[in-house]
Amino acid sequence: MKLNLDTLPAGRSDLDVDAVYAIDPDEESVGEVAACGSLTVDNTDAMVVVGGTLQAEGTTDCDRCLAEFTLRYEAAVDIQIVRTSQPAPDEELDTWILHQARGVIDLTAPLRESVVIALPQKRVCDDDCKGICAQCGANRNQTDCDCSQEQTDPRWDALPS
Repeated sequence: MKLNLDTLPAGRSDLDVDAVYAIDPDEESVGEVAACGSLTVDNTDAMVVVGGTLQAEGTTDCDRCLAEFTLRYEAAVDIQIVRTSQPAPDEELDTWILHQARGVIDLTAPLRESVVIALPQKRVCDDDCKGICAQCGANRNQTDCDCSQEQTDPRWDALPS
């Protein structure tokens, strides 16, 4: 997603996003996330602020039952483009703050990071997901197993009752 700072109208405008972002290649459970939405672009003489919320969607495995499902979540976007060619020497650089006075700026990396950072750490197919049986491995959302749900620690078996 590229934004041309030279042709960007002054004031407020919209930026439509419809893209697919690759997640970290080391992460096996989510390979790609599609993000779409309309962001607000505020253009002033000193800076450009791109903000809003994207709707993100990707296929992943449930952390409880290991079934594949479509994960839907929101990703907040807040990107600032300061219209200077170089950052101040004492200024701490942040991937969310970009420095560019003119020309075309690529927003792909900051948008991808916004989507990746918002990715939920706990990915569950349903709030009521029962998970898998620790003894037989059956998906308890699909079938009831006959395994004993009582958990005992065998180290206590030697003690008299």
